[in-house]
Amino acid sequence: MYLTQSLHRALQQYPDRPMTICGDRVRTTREVVDRVSRLAAVFRGLGVQTGDRVGLLALNSDHHQEFFFASWWMGAVAHPLNTRWAPAEIAYALTDSGTEVLLVDDTFAALGPELRERAPGLRTLVYCGTGETPEGMLDYEELITGSEPVPDIRRGGDTVAFLLYTGGTTGTPKGVMVTDRALQTSMMSSLILTQAATPDGVNMLTAPLFHIGALTGWYAQNLIGGTLVFLPNFTPEGVLETIRRHRVTTTTFVPVMVQMVCSHPDFNAYDTSSLRRITYGGAGSPESLLQLAMTSFPQARFTQGYGMTETSVLTVLTHEDHVAGGQRLRSAGRATCAIELAVVGPDGARMPTGEVGEVVTRGDHLMAGYWGKPKLTAQAVRDGWMHTGDGGYLDEDGYLYIVDRLKDMIITGGENVYSAEVENAVAAHPSVASCAVIGVPDDHWGERVHSVVVLKPGRTATEEEIRAHAKTLIAGYKAPRSVEFIDAMPLSPAGKILKRELRAARTDG
Repeated sequence: MYLTQSLHRALQQYPDRPMTICGDRVRTTREVVDRVSRLAAVFRGLGVQTGDRVGLLALNSDHHQEFFFASWWMGAVAHPLNTRWAPAEIAYALTDSGTEVLLVDDTFAALGPELRERAPGLRTLVYCGTGETPEGMLDYEELITGSEPVPDIRRGGDTVAFLLYTGGTTGTPKGVMVTDRALQTSMMSSLILTQAATPDGVNMLTAPLFHIGALTGWYAQNLIGGTLVFLPNFTPEGVLETIRRHRVTTTTFVPVMVQMVCSHPDFNAYDTSSLRRITYGGAGSPESLLQLAMTSFPQARFTQGYGMTETSVLTVLTHEDHVAGGQRLRSAGRATCAIELAVVGPDGARMPTGEVGEVVTRGDHLMAGYWGKPKLTAQAVRDGWMHTGDGGYLDEDGYLYIVDRLKDMIITGGENVYSAEVENAVAAHPSVASCAVIGVPDDHWGERVHSVVVLKPGRTATEEEIRAHAKTLIAGYKAPRSVEFIDAMPLSPAGKILKRELRAARTDG
């Protein structure tokens, strides 16, 4: 297979079927493929070469469909940027990846001058918004209209499809190289179990398309066929109205979205009977929330996916497991069809059933490595096994239970936050002597980013000041939602902060 194969199949089998819907804009397969081939020519004209990275900083829209496929059509690597990051983080990813061409929409066009200053290698900005093209940028629609289609070079296999930046325990993001082979393997092996896409499906894309989970669902629907509905922002009203208006059949949520949609006071005023499949992931879900969701959407089949950017989907908890209920609702499900999963101890030996160790995996679904970081790649992938950093155990039937995150990652509202990144930001405040960041339980977010701070002698700071300072350096969702001041940190004999003690004392949030 190759990355753009689904477009050629769709053009052959249903050229005039609606392929993308974004607001009031509907485009058929024929229109989308034509625009993709022209946008590929645009990239070539802008000096993009095979293997170069092309960036997109935009909220979900049908432009994502065109951008991803056009990048692959002419041999580039698609680099969708995290829209929730601070400018400094975005600039880091642009510079680290060597991205020279970046598409921006209305939401991010104003960042153009700052990004140029922070990322000197960024030479071309393309405006894909709906207003007047800002000075110093090229107009997306004019470029497409003024270009002639170019042939598809049909790349696949070990070709890098996506470069996705994820937070890191070292405090700086890492670029994960996701190949065509990895994407196809993960998508197909999970699709067999979930049946999360059907040829007549209408897939509503609510999760941001810089996340591997959202991208896997997007790619699966393209491969199977059907219609993609792009939702720029999540709001309960927007989701419910989109389901009603477009008769949505499939979508992916993170748990906080499920709660907000199902708890909306006007939920019953919307016709949601078309929704047949709901996939959720990104954080653990309380059983009470799952029961609420299943009651709210009784006609829908529910599946949970667990994975990470480096591996895509690893395990699936099927709809049948949800119906059965019980202990397995607390699990992450079982390994998908084309991967190998194990739980090992510090010596690499497999742990007995029911005993906690590190979750590891191997197979064609693994990333090609971290961009420009061979040492970090070698640390993560050892003897062919990707070490996830997650602690868990397997039961006698192969169901995986996650009990802790060894990399000290916090999942808040479906977003991954690494404590080292937040600690670096908080520690930069002039009044902070030391800090530790942990996740604490939160009824709304699943986990809340909580910072424990020791101030320098004679210095003062408020919770609001610490949070505001952190937001100047990192994305708002990473900044502490709560700050606690203490006199001294609990330390190990080696002088390391004992986060387990901090967590244990704050389990009530």
